[in-house]
Amino acid sequence: MTKRIMFMGAGAIGGTLAGYLSRAGRDVTVVDSWPAHIEKIKSDGLTVTTMEGTFTAKPEAMHIGELSATTNRYDVIFVSVKSYDTAWVTTLVEPHLAPGGVIVSAQNGINEDIIAGIVGWDRVIGCIVTIGATTVGPGHVERTSLERGRRSFALGDPTNANSLRLEMLCEILEDCGETLITTNLLGERWAKIVTNSMANSVCGITGQSSAGMRLNPVTLDLSMLLASEVVAVGTAHGVAIENIGRIPAQDFVTARTDPAVRTEVARKLAEDAHKIGTGRPSLAQDIAKGRRTEIDYLNGYVIRKGKEAGVRTTFNEAIVELTNKVESGLLEPMVDNIWLVMDYPPE
Repeated sequence: MTKRIMFMGAGAIGGTLAGYLSRAGRDVTVVDSWPAHIEKIKSDGLTVTTMEGTFTAKPEAMHIGELSATTNRYDVIFVSVKSYDTAWVTTLVEPHLAPGGVIVSAQNGINEDIIAGIVGWDRVIGCIVTIGATTVGPGHVERTSLERGRRSFALGDPTNANSLRLEMLCEILEDCGETLITTNLLGERWAKIVTNSMANSVCGITGQSSAGMRLNPVTLDLSMLLASEVVAVGTAHGVAIENIGRIPAQDFVTARTDPAVRTEVARKLAEDAHKIGTGRPSLAQDIAKGRRTEIDYLNGYVIRKGKEAGVRTTFNEAIVELTNKVESGLLEPMVDNIWLVMDYPPE
């Protein structure tokens, strides 16, 4: 039986995934609040640029205001909006969830509990997205990374079940990239929080790309310090954090006191810079476009969890404060902002 799929949010990630699934012949509807984007998709289709070429798909498209005028039901609803929009968006789409249907959180941050509070834990699936993407313009998104030979998605049930619905979703997402089913959803989520917390904010305050941040020794140093705090907090909460790329999570903590481990972690991060493409992470894109960032749901989330566990998060606190200043326009994104966080001056 054909599954009806909705993407609530057709920006960089939602639009890219919707494009791939629609091209594969799946029944896809995209819903978004950007009128020009939706009108362009309705008239000319959804264009997806990748590192291997460009294609145009033809999903159904609805402005968010049109959704309430329909009685359509969907078997799978991907929520791909900013974390701060999770609650009201889930409330909006809940009446359109088919019996037995699921909502998939394809977002940064850890939002499964917010969604479950509205639709119930039995209707929630987590999806960790590791591809890079950006919105080029109305009706046009770009996949900025090439994951050949690398996992693009991890799917998990918050109850850590390995269910038939996970296999169904895995088969769907394979149209977009290599997909893993995990029984350690929280460990995968925290691994992504590590990645987001060490990259998004640093790129946001400096204006660097994800790869550029790794290739600059000073920004790389700060990112590793941020990561070490995130790992310490997650571990204190009993989370078995999965590897961050090729690097065991605990290595980031050990790197703070062991020079040899620090050198090896830095080497792997810099060496893998070419694998993450030319794009900037979502937080840096938001700052460039003058939009609200998700900093309170990334590094800010770590700070709150750190306080609960009695773990210090000095660098994360500093980066949140600085990101808020850049977001509000008090500071321009530039590499020199790094010296407002690091505790030593430039040479």
